[in-house]
Amino acid sequence: MGAGYGTQDLPWKKINLQEKKIPSYWSWNDLVAIGGDFRFLNRTTFEEDNTSNTFQTDKSNLYLTFQLIPEHVAFYSDTSLAPGGMQEREIMGIFDLSPGKSWIKAGKMVLPYGLRIVDDGAFIRQITGINFSTPDLGVEVGYEPIHWTFVGSVSNGTAGSIDNNTSKQVVGTAAYVRNSFRIGASGSYNSNDAGNKNMGGVWGGFRWKKAAVLGEADFVRNDFKDAKTQDQFATYAELDYLITNGWNIKAGYEYFDPDLDIDENQRDRVIIGLEPFIVPFVQLGVFYRFNQSIPQNKLQNADELTLQLHIYF
Repeated sequence: MGAGYGTQDLPWKKINLQEKKIPSYWSWNDLVAIGGDFRFLNRTTFEEDNTSNTFQTDKSNLYLTFQLIPEHVAFYSDTSLAPGGMQEREIMGIFDLSPGKSWIKAGKMVLPYGLRIVDDGAFIRQITGINFSTPDLGVEVGYEPIHWTFVGSVSNGTAGSIDNNTSKQVVGTAAYVRNSFRIGASGSYNSNDAGNKNMGGVWGGFRWKKAAVLGEADFVRNDFKDAKTQDQFATYAELDYLITNGWNIKAGYEYFDPDLDIDENQRDRVIIGLEPFIVPFVQLGVFYRFNQSIPQNKLQNADELTLQLHIYF
């Protein structure tokens, strides 16, 4: 469904892929499927007295699925090729107990918490520690009856490394989903030798005509052994509006309080941008982010201009 929408409905300039014998979904006999995601950036950072510019590969991922027993047993791999060299983000066996309704996953995976937005640098992805850079080893169980989603996981709680104790991280999400909106809540408990990390969040999304809104708020409590408790709070909000077919305008806001017991240490960000989906498989983007933090931290106050090339299939 995602591949069809991304190649046929979303682009500004339509191309008859079937006429050119180009598949919109890269699969063989519905048993093997392959996909990719490449994001290349040019970023200018306007730090006080020190403006810098760099090219960088933000993401380069390869997705592979084998349907070993169609609608019952599958093997899935999500491999990051760059930056930082080749590494498995997710690799798992998927067992469909009731196709389209319930499943069990076992292996390395991104834990089922909150909105799975693409930006790992967002405050809600950083303070929770659950993002595409920190998949964990464990088991996930999910059930989706009609308009509801229930997902839970038990994992090492070590962001992908082997556990050396009996403690585990437990994560759960429940959501109510309709055609025009969704609302959900997530929670996590993780105990280890360094202390406990507990967190909870509420999130949702709403679509009306050409506009869509996403939002999430998270509260995190870190109980460090032989140290005080640290409470943190972060929010994320995003508005997307399709000004015309293939051209999306985005505005976002983030807020982060790294310690609720300390005054005037908050950070926030505002982002505005334009995302044209020119032709199938290609998206461009230009984004400007305003950063605000404590005055003495010049880097956290540096605004950023990002130009992006995104190729996907």
